[in-house]
Amino acid sequence: MADLDNSPPVFDPAEWDAFCDGLKKTGQQIMAHTPDNGLDQTEGFRYLARLTQHALGRFVERGNPLAPQFDYNAPRIGGDNPDFVYASASIRGGHRYCIRGRREQAFNIGFGSYYGGLGSGQGLQCSGYVFLNDLQVEDDGSFEIVVSEQEQSGNWLPVTAQSNAILIRQTVLDRRHDNPADLSIELLESDVTIEPLPPLTVEAFSQSLQLAGLFVGGVVGQFLGWSNDFKQRPNQLQPINPELLKFAQGDPSTRYHNGYFELADDEALVIELDPPACEYWNLQLANHWLESLDFLEYNTHINQFSAVLSDDGKVRAVVAKHDPGVANWLNTAGHQRGCLSMRWVKAEQQSIARTQVVPLSEVPRIIAEQCSL
Repeated sequence: MADLDNSPPVFDPAEWDAFCDGLKKTGQQIMAHTPDNGLDQTEGFRYLARLTQHALGRFVERGNPLAPQFDYNAPRIGGDNPDFVYASASIRGGHRYCIRGRREQAFNIGFGSYYGGLGSGQGLQCSGYVFLNDLQVEDDGSFEIVVSEQEQSGNWLPVTAQSNAILIRQTVLDRRHDNPADLSIELLESDVTIEPLPPLTVEAFSQSLQLAGLFVGGVVGQFLGWSNDFKQRPNQLQPINPELLKFAQGDPSTRYHNGYFELADDEALVIELDPPACEYWNLQLANHWLESLDFLEYNTHINQFSAVLSDDGKVRAVVAKHDPGVANWLNTAGHQRGCLSMRWVKAEQQSIARTQVVPLSEVPRIIAEQCSL
């Protein structure tokens, strides 16, 4: 007969109760910071549900960092970019990996190594970043990138001993029609034995719940700070406060301008842009919770591929609930308020957008007058 005294410890249901209590507390935080509007409130709790689903998948369903795979199920966080196809893989610092792929129709791809994580005490910190456009790519679009601490000849992505993830941002300028790159990652060290993950333990599951709860609460709190900052200057676009980026490092070559729109149904926000020389730019809408709007169903963003230039070479975008009858309409998809995000990648200089709230019916006349000045 088996020795029952050696059976594993019993899971304490109080651990689950603590996880649920944390979600309840985060829900109360959402209600305390939500606009007095049914759509915004409902989206706030959908946001909480989405983050919870992602956190449980990430922390409870364990992956092996010595046998990584790219995961494309990225949540909508922090004004996620409609032009980006996001992917991530867990790695372990101190090891060597190889990323392989074929470019397909990706305009560019950013490969970043990171440590920490969103919602954690240290935040998400970048330990290395490279762009595909700066690397060697074969005539058929294929490429390989070595991921290691020691510098390599050829295509190389630096990591440190702390690095725990590879994050990919593929820029796909026409998400409805262009195909993103096909990517894979594998460990390069043939002398490393890849052991199977050990069976689940009480301690490991308890820690997973704690990490999932900390992630959800931390992300909600962190990006509520962003929304609350942006809404202090309604209907403007300004360079983001660098303090907000300390715990959410992304592409180090990108400049961010952000804002917050608040419009009645019969109003429009006219945004005049004079894009600087840069590799890539875009302007997008997000909801109050900094989730990108449904960009596959509505035209909620523009970039250098889709934007229509005025006769004077400038871009004039119009944020409105209803079609103003001009080019570059950013559809709010039923929202009266939300966040604005503008990105310039490898820009030679800053370019401040000019904004003006006008009656919706007057948009064609006002834009015509601006072009003639």
